[in-house]
Amino acid sequence: MEFNKNTVLICNCENTMKIDGDKLAKSCETKSCNVYSSLCKDEINVVNDALENSKNNNKNLHIACTQEIKTFNALADEKKLPHANTFNIRELSGWSKEGEKSSPKMSALIKQSVENNFPTPSLNLISHGRCLVYFDMKKDQNELEEVKSFCEKLANHLGVTLLLSNYDPQEFEKFVDYQLCKGEINKLDGYFSNFTVLINKFAEFHPSSKATISFSDESDDVETSCDVIIDFTNQKLINSDHKRDGYFRVNIKNSREILDIYSKTINMIGEFEKPLYVKFDENLCAHSKNEIQGCTNCLDICPANAIKSDGDVVNVDPGICGGCGFCGSVCPSGAIQTDYPPLDFIINSAKKNHENFVKAGGKNPEIILHDSDYGNKMISILARHYDGLPSNLIPYELHSTGRIGHDLIISLICLGYEKIYVLIDPKLAEEHIHLPNQLDLAKSMLKGIKKTSKSDFVAILDNIDPEEISNLIYKNRNGLKLNNSQFNPLGKPRGIVRVAMQGLYKENNEDKKIIDLPKGSPYGSLNVDKDKCTICLSCVSACPANALQDSPDLPQLSFREDACLQCGICVSTCPEKAITLKPQYNLNDETMAAKVIVEDKPFDCISCGKTFGSTKSIEKIVEKLSNHSMFQSQKKTEILKMCEDCRVGAMFENNEKLLDVGERPKPRTTDDYLN
Repeated sequence: MEFNKNTVLICNCENTMKIDGDKLAKSCETKSCNVYSSLCKDEINVVNDALENSKNNNKNLHIACTQEIKTFNALADEKKLPHANTFNIRELSGWSKEGEKSSPKMSALIKQSVENNFPTPSLNLISHGRCLVYFDMKKDQNELEEVKSFCEKLANHLGVTLLLSNYDPQEFEKFVDYQLCKGEINKLDGYFSNFTVLINKFAEFHPSSKATISFSDESDDVETSCDVIIDFTNQKLINSDHKRDGYFRVNIKNSREILDIYSKTINMIGEFEKPLYVKFDENLCAHSKNEIQGCTNCLDICPANAIKSDGDVVNVDPGICGGCGFCGSVCPSGAIQTDYPPLDFIINSAKKNHENFVKAGGKNPEIILHDSDYGNKMISILARHYDGLPSNLIPYELHSTGRIGHDLIISLICLGYEKIYVLIDPKLAEEHIHLPNQLDLAKSMLKGIKKTSKSDFVAILDNIDPEEISNLIYKNRNGLKLNNSQFNPLGKPRGIVRVAMQGLYKENNEDKKIIDLPKGSPYGSLNVDKDKCTICLSCVSACPANALQDSPDLPQLSFREDACLQCGICVSTCPEKAITLKPQYNLNDETMAAKVIVEDKPFDCISCGKTFGSTKSIEKIVEKLSNHSMFQSQKKTEILKMCEDCRVGAMFENNEKLLDVGERPKPRTTDDYLN
């Protein structure tokens, strides 16, 4: 099958899938589609010819088989030809009880494979092969021997140091080819190629040791560094260690796991490129302003501690960041955005999948979001042992399901997906604490679009039992029926959400334009007590999103609702406690512009007539100082009603000493109160 400059080979995997070549060709809008049965074995010559043809004609080759990628790559290497791209239609579509009806879905998957690519910005890392192996000698002797054997093999490739905790003197039959020391790791931080380790009770191996190993004197707070760490103690030295590149927590009793770690680490020396998972714009950060704390969402949720407070903004360490995506999904302003891939890429890709599915004759499209690890494994189990995925359920692979937030959910509904499933690893369910809140927010916003909207159009699949998952996705096939809006996702997440919401509103003819949202939502308005507000403008200088604005000419306070993040900094800053938050989503166009919410008469200097404040603010100052000993006469009070220039002049021109305090109150002692 041919697509522009792409050749696609389809295999039914030894006739385990019923693929109609004519239907698939029609769905893919191409002339013909040959369906092969054994591209990895009997028909390997077809792959060979396609590889050569692709190189000669400058075409990309795509093969519908991920299982045999090593076979295809080996063939390409043998012939010195470029590798083919592989994609999966077997577990995702063909191995389903509805496999015969899956031509539209297969068509969407094929086109996705051909079209899906995005630029990946990266961080350059250099590893010198310094590997620290950590083992607790409280374990039995046999386990120590396993670790010693592992270190000896690994030392042929990397510079290995074995750190023994809870050292118990042992006889070594021979001295080893790697560094040996003892101590206990007190603190561990950093990332692959740049780990920092703080060790207590540290002591180095004496080269003069005979039968029993002897060490130097112990020292505390010894700091060292390494590129790779292999932890056999089964301690949790690093938060979210599964996302920390270069750190491996290994079960010594699992020989398969040890072998896997060995194969991964032997090549961890040299120069590497790590994806930059997030991008950060400090100009949009609502973390703090003028040392008054606002938003801490990313700090609270980051499982790897890759984000730290840095004054009024946060700092993201790209080396530590494991790309979970949690920060991007909870950031109210879009200051932190997940960039692997970007939100607009995900939406556009899902949009193409929907369009291709519907164009090929598919109906009632649903989508299941999953990660590349657990998600693919679970989908494979569903296909191999149960009913597989329904013919209308389109899978979409993300680097991490942590990226899923209300912005993505609303966008997918806007595109026309009737139901959304989120497949997450039960082991990581505790890390996904934000997800229920994000889904509730999306549900609240969509209920405002149409009163009859169902609440079960999105479901979290975090059950380890594949049979239950299979039953759930087949049980209720009635999704959310909304008229979709094929919008173009451009700009920051807040802007994307607004375009999607306005598109849904327009297509579904709902009268209500202001939607009530739960407390803590990142959208909303403000209530300002006009009697209390003096237009001091403290809130304007504090607002990180420029939602509160002043006027250069008049004492006015303006508010732009579309920009408000509901961070609460203005509430904390206001000296009069005149501001309260009002979470809501306003679809009216006027929210895009600043609107005057409080105004006052300008106050003119009583001496020169220059405007220098608002009437309320000056009256408030006079009222608060009326009982002060420095302002007991009219002349002294009048100084408060002058501009800064006239105030200075009045202090020197008037014969009365304006700043005389007068008689101070007599000090009181304990005796005064007792008597």
